Amino acid sequence: MKAFFQRWGHLLAILCIPLQGSIYMFLGSQAGDNVFYNYAWIDTQIPFIKEFILPYVSWMPILYLSFLYLGLTNKSLYWRTLIMYNVGVMAANVCFVVFPSYVPRPEVGGTDISSMLVQFIYANDAPVNCFPSVHCLTSYLLFIILNRHLNAKPSVRIIGSVWLWLIIASTVFVKQHSLLDVVGGIMFAEAAYWAVHVFAKRLGHAREKSKQPLRATQQPSRNA
Repeated sequence: MKAFFQRWGHLLAILCIPLQGSIYMFLGSQAGDNVFYNYAWIDTQIPFIKEFILPYVSWMPILYLSFLYLGLTNKSLYWRTLIMYNVGVMAANVCFVVFPSYVPRPEVGGTDISSMLVQFIYANDAPVNCFPSVHCLTSYLLFIILNRHLNAKPSVRIIGSVWLWLIIASTVFVKQHSLLDVVGGIMFAEAAYWAVHVFAKRLGHAREKSKQPLRATQQPSRNA
């Protein structure tokens, strides 16, 4: 058992995902009437397409499976991506407190699978804490890792990228977010990526420098 945890115990860090989700739900439950309506004219021109709920609800399984894959194949990248995820989501949580936002939702009827999934999401996720979109933030972060750090086959890269962008697009087509929320999510993801990337790079340089042997600053004197 000890050997098992020494080898795979790092995968337990994935539990930060439900922890962050609990914080998100708590902040949503605390939102009052003083919220910002960040729905612009262009958002009213985007149609409601219920079928986009399918990529929307695939977000959580893909998030877990992505971190599980990284944890099993590339431990260093796993930890770095997990830190990026937490940095980005915690920054979003701060934004939810400082800039609580709201988006309107349409009335959705019907008994088909897409309609019922939309109704379920609407019933369990309040239309607040919208900027930035965590769906977009995390999906774009996975897009960055897939295209900048993983040596994946072109077909895998293309299929994965298309599906992650479908998730991002789904947030506006199922009326969970505005375009501003999408842009905010992408910006938060890039900021978290570069903040952790630069910090890790500087930390690596500092470690390499500390391993270098000290050089004598003075030459020993010679006796005449």
